[in-house]
Amino acid sequence: MSNASWVARGLKENVAKLPPATGVRRISIPTFKHTIEPMPGKMASVAIYNHLATKYGGKLNKQAAQEGLDIYAEFVEEARQHAGSHPNIDLLFKVIDDNMVVDVHVDKE
Repeated sequence: MSNASWVARGLKENVAKLPPATGVRRISIPTFKHTIEPMPGKMASVAIYNHLATKYGGKLNKQAAQEGLDIYAEFVEEARQHAGSHPNIDLLFKVIDDNMVVDVHVDKE
């Protein structure tokens, strides 16, 4: 299924279409020493990275990162304009720009 067939216009709508990230305690990307934990303001990122890890076999590559950016929708341009304001999006830019493949670990209860 192509991203265009389900990605909507906004983050909230896109995340609502993802499988629930029930039981996720932490998402970690060891290459970047980066973690995302479920807390207010981070739940969309937990859902997105959980989805990408599941769909892409625990790997984040250029294709997965682009899908993540599509899901983040309206926040991508803001992240481009203000580097560091959205570190979970910045990480996706880095994967794409450097054509990286990195592990994504999902720790569940």
